[in-house]
Formats: sequence, structure tokens, C-alpha cells
Amino acid sequence: SFLHETTDSIGYRQQLEPTMEDNSTTNSTAGRVVRVHLACRAHLPIGSSLRVTGSHLWDPSESGSASDMSGARRVVAITGRDAYTAGDSGFAGGSLGIGAPNVVNEVEAAASGEGTMTPLGRNVASPENALIGVHDSHAPYYVSSVEMVTSPETYPIWRTRRPVVLVLTDKKSKRESVDDMDDDDDDDDNDSTVFHHNYRYLVVTPGAETDSAHGLGRFDSDSDMDDINNLLNKTKISSGSLSALNNFPLTSNDSGGAEFPVALWENPFLSEQADDDVMEDSTREMSTYSASGSSFGALTASVMGNSQRGKRQIVLEDLPYRTLNIDINTASFVRSENMDKDTLEFTDDGVIIDNWNGHNDVTFDAYRLREGLRKAYQERATDIAADGDSDMVIDTQKPRKRIFIVCYHLPVIVSKDPETGEWMACWAESILARTANSAFVSSFDPHWVGTCTTSSPIENEADRQALRTLLASMDCTVLFFDEKVRDAHYKGFCKQVLWMVFHHVDLLDSRDPAFGMDFNATSTEKYTDGTLLDLESPWDQRQIVKWWEAFNLVNRTFAVEVTKMVQPDDVVWVHDYHLSLLPRMMSEEEAKIGSRLTKKIFYLHIPFPVSMIFKEIEFGATVLEGILHADIVGFHGFTDARHFLSSAKRILGLSHDSLEGGLLGVKYKGRTVVVTMSSVSVEPEMVDAVMDFPTTISGAAELKSKHSGRAIIAGVDVAQYLSGVSLKLATYGRLLQDSPSWRDKLVLVQRCLIPGARRLDEARTIREIRGIVSQIKSKYGDGVIDYEEVYGSSMPIDQRVALWRAADCLFSADVRGGLNMMPLEFVFAQKGKDSPGIVIASEFSGVFSILNGALRISPYDMKLTLATVDRALTMSKQEREGRHLRDIDFVSSSGSDKWIQGVLRDLFDQTESLGDGEIDSEENRSSEGKSVGAFLATAQEEQFTRLRSKSVISAYKSTSKRVIVLDFNGTIVLKQAVDSYLKRDSAGSTMDAPPTDVINSLRVLCADPKNTVFVVSGDNKENVEQAIGHIPGLGLAASNGSCFSPPLREGSSYRTWLALDLGVDWASVEGVALRIMAKFTARTNGSFIKRAHSSIGWSYYSCDPEFGSLQAKYLVIELERELAAFDVRFVNLKGIVEVIPRKLNKGIIVKKILRDVAARNNNAGVDFVLCMGDDISDEKMFTSVFSFVSEMNEDYSNVVPSPPVIQLSQGTLLASQPFLLEKPVLQCNNQNEQIYAFTVSVGKKESHASQYVDDARDVADLLVELSSGKRASFRRGTEDEMHLMQFS
Repeated sequence: SFLHETTDSIGYRQQLEPTMEDNSTTNSTAGRVVRVHLACRAHLPIGSSLRVTGSHLWDPSESGSASDMSGARRVVAITGRDAYTAGDSGFAGGSLGIGAPNVVNEVEAAASGEGTMTPLGRNVASPENALIGVHDSHAPYYVSSVEMVTSPETYPIWRTRRPVVLVLTDKKSKRESVDDMDDDDDDDDNDSTVFHHNYRYLVVTPGAETDSAHGLGRFDSDSDMDDINNLLNKTKISSGSLSALNNFPLTSNDSGGAEFPVALWENPFLSEQADDDVMEDSTREMSTYSASGSSFGALTASVMGNSQRGKRQIVLEDLPYRTLNIDINTASFVRSENMDKDTLEFTDDGVIIDNWNGHNDVTFDAYRLREGLRKAYQERATDIAADGDSDMVIDTQKPRKRIFIVCYHLPVIVSKDPETGEWMACWAESILARTANSAFVSSFDPHWVGTCTTSSPIENEADRQALRTLLASMDCTVLFFDEKVRDAHYKGFCKQVLWMVFHHVDLLDSRDPAFGMDFNATSTEKYTDGTLLDLESPWDQRQIVKWWEAFNLVNRTFAVEVTKMVQPDDVVWVHDYHLSLLPRMMSEEEAKIGSRLTKKIFYLHIPFPVSMIFKEIEFGATVLEGILHADIVGFHGFTDARHFLSSAKRILGLSHDSLEGGLLGVKYKGRTVVVTMSSVSVEPEMVDAVMDFPTTISGAAELKSKHSGRAIIAGVDVAQYLSGVSLKLATYGRLLQDSPSWRDKLVLVQRCLIPGARRLDEARTIREIRGIVSQIKSKYGDGVIDYEEVYGSSMPIDQRVALWRAADCLFSADVRGGLNMMPLEFVFAQKGKDSPGIVIASEFSGVFSILNGALRISPYDMKLTLATVDRALTMSKQEREGRHLRDIDFVSSSGSDKWIQGVLRDLFDQTESLGDGEIDSEENRSSEGKSVGAFLATAQEEQFTRLRSKSVISAYKSTSKRVIVLDFNGTIVLKQAVDSYLKRDSAGSTMDAPPTDVINSLRVLCADPKNTVFVVSGDNKENVEQAIGHIPGLGLAASNGSCFSPPLREGSSYRTWLALDLGVDWASVEGVALRIMAKFTARTNGSFIKRAHSSIGWSYYSCDPEFGSLQAKYLVIELERELAAFDVRFVNLKGIVEVIPRKLNKGIIVKKILRDVAARNNNAGVDFVLCMGDDISDEKMFTSVFSFVSEMNEDYSNVVPSPPVIQLSQGTLLASQPFLLEKPVLQCNNQNEQIYAFTVSVGKKESHASQYVDDARDVADLLVELSSGKRASFRRGTEDEMHLMQFS
């Protein structure tokens, strides 16, 4: 391998010493460009060619899958497709080096637009044919490999035609804060100064059918395996190194012979990977790694499409890799101990030569070392697993993994002895409480954090300290809050706002007295200003602001305290809506101390509302963002999960995908947040024990005796409106009225709980219930209803179970409710009864989807409910037993212990933990237990770092020929997500301007003669010019670069606009497209047509996101059919479907800007590039930067020139302005200078960029710092401090 920043032959024998000269004002290496040449000896058949993976091992776009995250199979698919696509379209033929004279490098093709899209009407034998002409984010446009070439004089030595371009980045900082793009100086002391570049060689073999000395020969499909191996050995391609497209009709033999694969990868370690029971005769083994573009199933070893039973499954991404080590301080090749230069071989210009399938090559050293560690680790893990029977096997030699269970109310009962003053505590009835014989407790080290409610007041600090000590003995940490804060948080925001919203109560419902805001619920002073607005109207939400501040304060306090306790790789499990901001705030606290310490789970135990209701609360988006900082978000039912996903989409613009294993995932801030649904039942051991209590047995007997001769309908509900008790009583009264025979045979035993959490609601509901009960008793006698009120949030368990044992039916009429454990407890308590009782469950309750044996009702449908109650009372014994059997297995075996382990397993499975469910921090950090593919994915993710502004500034100050290219929407202007339902503006109707500070910064940067600054937008030139066209010295590019305006000279009042001639009859295209788009505009409310130079778009940005996306899909299909005769393609980004020339992309104009700037001042070149963009259309800008760096001082005969330039508007260009004439050959004079290239994705996502920032606010901060040298922040950094001050 050969690293260089010049065209001189400086290789291994003469390592590069970078020239610092007078500009060496920085020690930072971030952004430094290193160009690497590679050489390999490979005896390939005529017609084949060699390639090497580029700066990414495989396709880094979103074309991967759960089983093939690196997208290797798509690489195979597009390689095979393009190898057989005859034509002149860039990728076709020539891009793979298969006999076509116009060879185009993929990096060049990605930048120029050629080859990134199959032309309309082209007949291609692949599933991608269905996507012809459609720009889809999952299409494999960026095949990340570099062409290698040879000649008769150098064969079999192959060498990269152009260098692989690497960009050094800062080591991934532990302090990558969500609020800060910069790090403190103490982060510079990295513990490693080596950059590891991993790569693989790939052989493209179409046409490799020849009887020559270099050919593979012809063979029949029935040939013996030894003969096949002999044929392969003629080419020095190791058996087992094949990769074929066995699901595609793409082969190298069209005359009826056996098929030969399209692509091959080297694998010199195949015999070491094979299983002993599979490799019966290793000399006769030939495994073919197959891949399909139409299926992402497991890759099964086969021979040229013929099945070989019993072969092991191998994933392409797990193939061996080579490693090149680079000193990030000197940008030079690092020699390993095994590299004896006397035994190494070099090309004439000093490039070290690898050997195809050369298992002794020193570049395989890192792979061999890591595989050895991985095998040793697997053996140790196997030994551990063999010693245990639990689903969660823990290495007893290591400390148990710690899990912090964080809930607002600790699951404990605390009381004080009135005589001695001694505090006492015990575990409460709760799925969160510690239970005896728990596998969870025996496998993990749990600790509870929360507040506690006491029967006696906590009077002083001595009481608080006594409670801390008492609860610490139970592994609990208790937090105390001032009464004013506690009431504003819990009785205010939680119960008066969030509780209602989460239970689907909207502002219209709040006009009902039961849901009126109880402004006296807290001890805070009422807001008053002496006006009529002091009236306690349900629409007056001024009090909510105070409650919201308390809500933030409590969540922040929890975050601070929990962060003090956690250690790396601990798990923090946050429960319920009271602490919905805690995941985000914990992430912020962890960032302050320099590391993301924990994995986080957030579980909601109440319903989640539909998005239309959730949008009504002022702070809904903040609550959603708080929850989404967790790694796992859990619900008890799919309906709640569906509503959550809908709110994330319509409020935050986040879409979800299905994940392996039946889970759902939401992409948020570069992470996949897993959404899981799991149900929990009662504690069977505890209920079993209670059933044998004397109080339970006597209580059941007393109820039966009291209501002798009557069937008992049981009901235990909270006395709140949404419990539906009034509807239940009304239905029961109607039953007695319509069926007089039941009046002496039936009794409703109803218990109403009064917890005191919602006083107005409870008072109103109790008053209504008492009235209905009184009416029924007065009409039908006291014996038909047994009604009691119980103060508190629950009945004693022995009284409940006694009621269940005596009852024949449980009647629940919830209007809106979460998971109610009482029906589950009722089912369990029916065990052993001669005729089990029946559950009548509301379809609006949480158990509706859990209990398959329950009878289901709508409490609003009285007629159906009456018939259901009658059916339950008259049901045969056989049917009762059958319905009981449907549910008893789940109820008896799904206690909290199993539920907890299931949620943790989801967490561990989705965080690349061990298969047995344990997160092993040491192995995860060292990557010993990971597969090759997982290790490489982690390595790539670690190299994709957060941009540090001081690294950019350091490079900026040390350079003098600088180019800054910025996208507009989403980069220097903050835009809302397309999928968001409510948007502040309509994209494209008027052009938003950047913030004033950004405009001022651009003005300063443009005034520097060392800078060339361009803003590249997809909008039309009129809107772009209106927004920022007044800035002197700023260059503009509109319509994705099809037209551009050179920097405006100081004092000029108008701009000159130029355009690229892309060879399309645009007037004809517009005539066809306008007719079709006008039809869809008339049918889709909120849509409109946008016209620009060489672009016509249909915007659905302001439409309903689902309907707009659906209409866009059908629009593309119709446009594709009608425009098949034109050389155009379609781009669907940011809520706009655009028709543009096939060759057009933003990379064209960026490449032209860089070439033109480099040609100035006698080819002075470029030494600093900053390129920033936020979506997939900007990916071409990033690849064009790498392509430009790659072509400098290299292979000019294969450089594709930019399209011709035409002038659109009147104006005069300076004679020295090079934008009208591009030099075909660029031999820069800065070959000995350092080059810095910062390609930056706005938003962390799969990208060709080398670094990322979070959003446009970070871009603004960077521009302000570059222009002024002063620190800036566009973030709301003082919000939490304001909350803290409110209650100080």
C-alpha cells in the first residue's frame, strides 16, 4: 500500500513526511486527506478485473438489512447487473472495467451522476428494474469500490487507477454532548494515534470463459468437484473464494454449460472457518457465497446455483478483511513488527504488493489476531453457558449486572409507629416490587430509585435520614422534594395534564366538570393579575407553565441523582409518564461527565393517545423527545405503540421500520430506538398463597352467605369518570328493568376506590355513582346492589381475592384505560372452581387484547352489553371451562419476573450483546465477541465522529485556498421533517432566510479573498437569490446545481446566472410533466407545482404526510411511463417529487467549483474544503469532494469534464473568472501541501460524509466561530436552569 499527498513515487521505502512550512499552526489531524494506492498480484482470466473497496468497506447507504447491515449483497447485485448492461451509461460495462473503452470510476460516477441511475427504458435482468428512474433511498447507488488496472508489462500486478481517498477524523470523543459541538482541551490526549483502514479485494468475472492459459475453462454442470477445483486453481483463485448471484440469470456462460459466478471475494481462511461435520473432504470443498438483490435471506453455501445440502451458512460481511495502519500525526504508513522489508515486494513506484488470497500477507495480521481473540472468547462463553440452565446465563466470576429501576413512586409501603416514632417499610403489591425466588433478582443486581408516600407526615431532616437508611437496606434510594414542587409536579402536571392527555381526554372534553382543570389541586399560589382572565376556565392554561417547570425540575433532579450512581454499561429502566423527560436528561448528564454510561428503557403503563390529542399539549414534542432518548420504549399493547409511532411521525417527522425479531424501530438522532410490546400478568405464587389465607376463605364464604341464592357480578374500579362505573350501573339497571327474572337472582358487588389523585373528577364521579345506586335500590330493593367505597388506590389483596372466589362474573366497563391487573387476577383466582367465572371486558381496556377467553363489549353499546351480561350469566359449564383454559396458561406463567427478563432480552438483543442476554462490558468494548461484520460496522461508526469546531478552525487558519460549500434547506436554515403533520411554512412557496448571525457570518467569510463560498440549493434561482443573493462574494447554485451564479462582486446590484447544458429538451419534458402534475395537484389538498431551471417539482410538503406520500408514489409511476423517451430521472426528497435530467446532481456543480478554484493563480489548487448537507441529495456533494481529491495529479485520461456552461442572464464576468472555461487537465502546484476536507452530514445517519453535526443550529454555530473566532450557541441551553430557579 502507498500513502501519498503528491504524485511522486514515495512509498514504503521512503515514507511521507508531511510538509508543514509556515502554516503549521495546528496539531490537529481531523479533516486531513490521505490518498492511498494499493497493488495486488492476481492471476485473473481475460475479461475479468480486480477492484478494492474504498473508504467504506461496503455500501454505506441504507440498502443494508438486519442480516447484512453493510449491504454487501446489494453490491453484488448492482455489480452483476451493470456488468451485463450493454450500453454507454457510465456504469454500463466500462465502470467495471469489462472491455468498455470509457472506464468511469464509481466515485467519479457518483459525483457526475453517470451510472447512478439506469436510463429509462433500459432492459435490465434484475429486480432493480422495477425502480428504474426512481431515486429511492434504499437503491444501491454508491458502490464503494475502486477500480484497479494492469497492463501486459505489469500483469499479474494490479494497481489502483486512482488512489483511495481517506479523511482522518478525531477520535470519537466521550464528550459528544447533545448540546455542544466542541470539546474541552483535555480530550486531545487520545490514547491511539493510528488510523485503521480496512479493505477487501473483489474480482469481477463476467466473460471469464476461455480455454486460454488465463481462462477458467469450460465445464459441464455434472463435472466432478475435483475438476472444478483444478480449473479454479489454474487462475490462482482459491476454492471457496467464490461469490455468485444464484438468483439472477447473470452468468459467464450463455451456451448451456455450467454457470460461473459474476463476482468473487478472496477468503484464504476458508478451511479454518468450515465446520468439521461439513468438511468431510476439505480437498473437494468449494463454497459459493451467494447473494441476491431480490432476497436478503441467509446465504447458503452452494456450487454455481446447484444445491449442496449440509453446507454451512456464511454472511458476506463476515469475510476476512485486510488492514492498513496510518499514523494520524504524520499521515504515513505504520510498519508492523512482522513487516520485514527484505521479504516484501513493491511496485516500481514503491507500492507494497498484496497477494490475492495470500493468507501470509501482513495486511491480514489484524484480522488473524482479532479472530483468534474471538474464538477464545466464544469458547469461554460456551463453557459458561454449558454450566447454566437459566435463560439468562451469568458468569459467576464477574459482578452481576446492575439495573436501576426508576419510578416516581417506589413500590414500598412506609408507615410510622405512633408510639415509638420508628419508621417501617415493606414491599407493595406491584410488578416493580422485589419478589421472592425471582430469577431476575438472582441474575442481576437491581436497585430502586424514587419517592415514597407515607401515612404519617415527614416532619424534619431526621425523618428523611431515617427513611434513607431504612430504604437503603431494601436496595432503594429515596428522593425528597419540597411540598410545593411535589404537588405542582404530581397533582398538577402529571394528573391534570399528562394523565388526561394519555387517556385521550382533549380540550373539548375538559369542558366537562369531571375534567376541568383543578387549579386548587396543588399548593402553589394562583396566578392572578386582577383581570377577567382570573376565571378558572378550562381553556385557561396559564397555570400549566408553573406545573411544567416543576415537572422539569423533578425529572432533572432524578437525572442528576441517578447519574451519580450509575457505572458504565448499567441499565436504567424508567417507568411511566411521571418521568418521561428522564431519558433525555440522563443523556445530557452523562455527556457532561464524558461518557454514555447506560442503556435506557422507558416503559409506559397507561395508554398512549392518538396523535391528534397528543398534539394539543404545548410541550408534547418535548415529552416525545425525552422518551425517544431511551434505547427501548415499551408498551403493554400494540394499540398504544401504534399511537406512539403515529405521534412520532406526525409531530417529529420520524418514521419507523420493522426490525429483526418482530420489533419496531424509530430512527432518532442517528440511533434506532426499539419499540416493544409485552404483557405482564399477576404474581402466581403470591395469589396462590393469598387464596389459602383464612381471611380470604372466610371473606368469600361471607359474601356467598350474604348473597345466598344470587349470582354475583363483581366490580372493583377507581372512582373516576374514565372507569365507566356510571355506564356499568346504568347497564345493570336496564338489565333489571328488562329482565325482571334476574331481580331476585342477581347482585352487583361494586367497590369504588378513591385514591385522591384527581379530586374534582373523583368527587363528581362518586356523586353520580351514589345517585344511580340510590335509584336502583329504591326501585328494585337493597339486595340487588352491594356497594362500598374504599379510600386509597387499592383494596387489600385478601379482600379482592375473596371477592373473586365468590363471584360468577367480573364486569369491567372502562371507557379509556391502561393495563388493569384485576381481570387477570380474577382469572387466576378461578382455579379449582367447579364452574369458573367469566370476565366481561371493555374493548377500551388494556386487557381487551390479552384475555382471549373474555367476553368483549363496548360500554357505549347498551344493547350489546345487556346481551353479553345475560350470556355470561347463563353460559354452560363446558364453555366456562373452555374460556378459562384459554387464559389460565398465560396468566399463570407471565408474572413480572418473566416480563422483566423479556424486556431486558429485547434490550440486549438490540445492543449486540451476548446471545444469552448478558451485556458484557469488557467484551463489548474490546469487540472480542463480535462477528467480523459487527466489528467492522462498529469500527466504521467510531470513525464517523461528531464534528469538533476547533478542529475545523485550526485547519481553516493553517490554509489559504479554501472552498466552503453549504446546502440551504436543512443546513443553514432549520427545516421541519417532511413527515411532520403540522408545519410552520410551506416549502417552496417563500424562501426562508437564514438567521441574521448566519448571514453576517457568510458576509465575513465571503469577504476573505482566501475563501470561495457557495450555497447549493434544490430550490429555484429566484427564491435562492431573494433569500441570500444580496451577500457580496457569495456564489449561488440553484435547482440542484443546474444553474449557478458566480460570487457577487462588491457594489454590484444584480447577478449573472449561468447554466449547465445537460443535453435534455426541457421544454418538451415540462409540457408532459405539467399536465400530469396538474391532475395530481387538483386531487391533493395542499400540493402545488414548483418550476425551476432544468427541474419541475410537485410539492406535497404541506399535505397530510401519509396521503401525500401515497400520491407521490403514484405520480412517479405515471411520470415514468409518460417520460420514458427522455433522459430524465425522478427525485423524491423533502416532500417534493422532482423531474430532473438524469445526469444532474449537486455533485456536478461542487466538482466544477473545486476544479475552477484549483485552476486559479496558475493551478494553485485547493487546500481546505468544508462541505455540509443534510439529505441524500447532498451525498453527491460529499463523493464529489473525494473524487476531486482523487483526480488531482492523477489519471487525467479518464477524468470526465463538467458539462458545458451557457449564460442565462445579462451581465459581465471578470476576465479572470474561470467559470466559463474548465481546464481538462488539472496538475496542481500544491502537491506537497496538506489538504483538509471536512464533509459533514447535518444529522447523524448513514452517509458518505466523514463527520456529522446534529442540525442547522450546529452549522450556524460553526459559521459564527469561523467568521468571528467567538463561541456561539443557537440552542436553548438555559431552559433547565430557568426551571431550577422557579422553585429555589
